[in-house]
Amino acid sequence: MNQEKNIQVSLKEAYSNAVSLLESGNYELAEKQLAEILKNYPNDPNALRLSGLSSIDQGKPEIALIPLQKAIKIAPDFAQAHEDLGTAWFLLNDYKKSEICLKASLKFNPNKFSAWKSLGDLLSDQGKDKESKQAYEKALSISPEHKNLKEAMKLIRQGSPGEAEKIYRKILKEDPNNVDALRLLGLLATKGGSSDEGILILKKCVEIAPDFALAWENLANLYRQKEGGDNLKKAIHCFKKATSLRPNWAEGWAGLGTVFTRSSLHHEGIEAYKKSILIKDNQPRVHLSLGHVYKTTGKQDLSIKSYLEAIKHYPSFGEAYWSLANLKTYKYKPQEIKEMEHQLNQDELPERERVHLLFALGKAYEDISNIKKSFEYYKEGNSLNRGRSSYDPKAIEALTERIIKFFNKEFLISKENSGYDVPDPIFIVGLPRSGSTLIEQILSSHSKIEGTMELPNMLNIARKLGSGSKDTTSYPEVLNKLSEVDLVSLGKSYIKETMFLRSDLPLFIDKMPNNFSHIGLIQLILPNAKIIDARRNPMDTCFSCFKQLFARGQVFTYDLSEVARYYINYIKLMDHWDEVLPGKVHKVVYEDMVGNQEEETKKLLNFCNVPFEENCLRFYESQRAVKTASSEQVRQPIYNQSINLWKNYEPFLDDLKQGLFPIKDRFQIPN
Repeated sequence: MNQEKNIQVSLKEAYSNAVSLLESGNYELAEKQLAEILKNYPNDPNALRLSGLSSIDQGKPEIALIPLQKAIKIAPDFAQAHEDLGTAWFLLNDYKKSEICLKASLKFNPNKFSAWKSLGDLLSDQGKDKESKQAYEKALSISPEHKNLKEAMKLIRQGSPGEAEKIYRKILKEDPNNVDALRLLGLLATKGGSSDEGILILKKCVEIAPDFALAWENLANLYRQKEGGDNLKKAIHCFKKATSLRPNWAEGWAGLGTVFTRSSLHHEGIEAYKKSILIKDNQPRVHLSLGHVYKTTGKQDLSIKSYLEAIKHYPSFGEAYWSLANLKTYKYKPQEIKEMEHQLNQDELPERERVHLLFALGKAYEDISNIKKSFEYYKEGNSLNRGRSSYDPKAIEALTERIIKFFNKEFLISKENSGYDVPDPIFIVGLPRSGSTLIEQILSSHSKIEGTMELPNMLNIARKLGSGSKDTTSYPEVLNKLSEVDLVSLGKSYIKETMFLRSDLPLFIDKMPNNFSHIGLIQLILPNAKIIDARRNPMDTCFSCFKQLFARGQVFTYDLSEVARYYINYIKLMDHWDEVLPGKVHKVVYEDMVGNQEEETKKLLNFCNVPFEENCLRFYESQRAVKTASSEQVRQPIYNQSINLWKNYEPFLDDLKQGLFPIKDRFQIPN
């Protein structure tokens, strides 16, 4: 009897020793101890389960299968062994077997939090969102601390974030390493506007639990929302961690695709999006995003295919229909037009999709020369957008008056030697749809000039400077308070912030059209920068803006009278810059470039202080990525079909002509 008792004590001690060795990461000694146990007790289910767990921890799930399956054969109701076997099958990408094992585990122990959570993760990766949500809710309802978390989440849904925060902090006071509470507190801080605090909390969360994939994804999304290349790099790192921990997580791969694309790593973005779709095909927005990257990189056929896939999964997806129209080369089939109009009549159609469908139908009917119907659709789409916008043309005009008053000749002469004097940036300004993408494509075909995209950095500098509440401290008046050192620092910041989009070419293009308001600021902080004004016939420019559904910004385009008013404001400001900074801005008139490409190109290159290169005449051969609405148009030789397109719609453009009346004689605008 004593001998049997001693054997049991010895087995218990050996088993405890093996557990301690595994917890400390000493797998070699742990496996020796387990081998010794199994030599004497080959059918001990606990030792067999630990042997399998050791293999899982070392990244060898295929080896874990044998001992875990044997443990279950010996002890069919061994819940933890079923759960661990489910983990092994998950790591081997056999979701069906993993799901069977996890459900078996929960059959024998229905109150196991980790098993319910793993089942939720597994179902989520398979796109079974409803079942996944049920599994997560079950997990949260099991332990007292997770019940509290569930209550806090309910309070947030009810609009009581302060009460939810109290629960999270109470949990963390009792258990500072509760990563679930930390993660949720970090997200709550971000929703309250404290993104930096949210990042710090989530960083602590992943330090405590480096294998917490969801926390890595949350942290990635917080970095993605912040400005600057460094934050995009951090977002990429976090998404890579999340997808390495959950390699079959479709949403994680889609997020990685987005930050790759925003970093201009288009090939990597395409591969990440494709991986996401391979895991879960029914993701219309991921198909759309993939189509956008294909469009940017000149792969039009693949772009069309992706947009059509998005529509297949979501027939009311107006944004995908508009994306086809926005290629400017796609012609809708009669059945597609019929389907769009059918979707437009759906009672539950979201307004966002309705707007996109209206613009897509405007383009569809334009292409078949039904101008009256085309205009009606464009007008209705713009009216819906205008109804959602708080755009105030008077505020824009008032700011323009202040800019003109502030940036007078005397002030600019007094600042002649200010700023960071590098020649790197070339700014292309003006209104959208004025030929700026054509100018960018010509310049970026030069061996010394890099095309980037419409960069928000100069607008952000002006916005941050203008954070004061009184006129005397807001933009542009705040510039009076800046020292020479401050102006140099702002110039350096702009160059540093845009560096992540550049290679080693000496010059680069910033094509943000709205920078025309900030030419004075550019002169102060980057005095050697080149500025090009892309100019096009006012009627073509304004009506082309009215027909274009911009992804963001450009809210002045939703009404013909307002777009005319904005154009006049732009001309007024550009006239001022020509007066106070003579020779600073080089004007490229679209119609002149179309009519005399070589001469205008040589003038343009001469202004940028670079020698003429033949490649600039063959700009359409460039393989560079183009992110604007004109991406397909600049991949063909120069043509004149876009000149006077407005005349097709002339019977409907009286409001536009009336709005442009103050510049009627100067630009030969008809009555």
